[in-house]
Amino acid sequence: MEDHAIPKQDEAEAPAGLPLGEGAQLVPQIEKFSAAELTTLRNELMHTQLDSWQAADLAANFLAGHGYGASSDHLREALVSMEISRCSIDCLQAALEGVAYIQ
Repeated sequence: MEDHAIPKQDEAEAPAGLPLGEGAQLVPQIEKFSAAELTTLRNELMHTQLDSWQAADLAANFLAGHGYGASSDHLREALVSMEISRCSIDCLQAALEGVAYIQ
């Protein structure tokens, strides 16, 4: 009977079997929302008279429309902690990435 050895996977390979270059790391794929969508969301947050609960609901609906969920508490904390009027689109993107999870 023949021995069929399973070759040991190279430590420098990605889980999908794709080789990584030297010093490369696996980087999670983050959804990049369109600039137009983020601008619309930012404008709604800035120009409407929303309290923190309503702003969190608005952001949660935005994320839900893209297949993500988020804790309302975490959304409120993220939105309250950043000053929307001085927050760039990249800042808003980073805040949403920080609280979003895939449903």
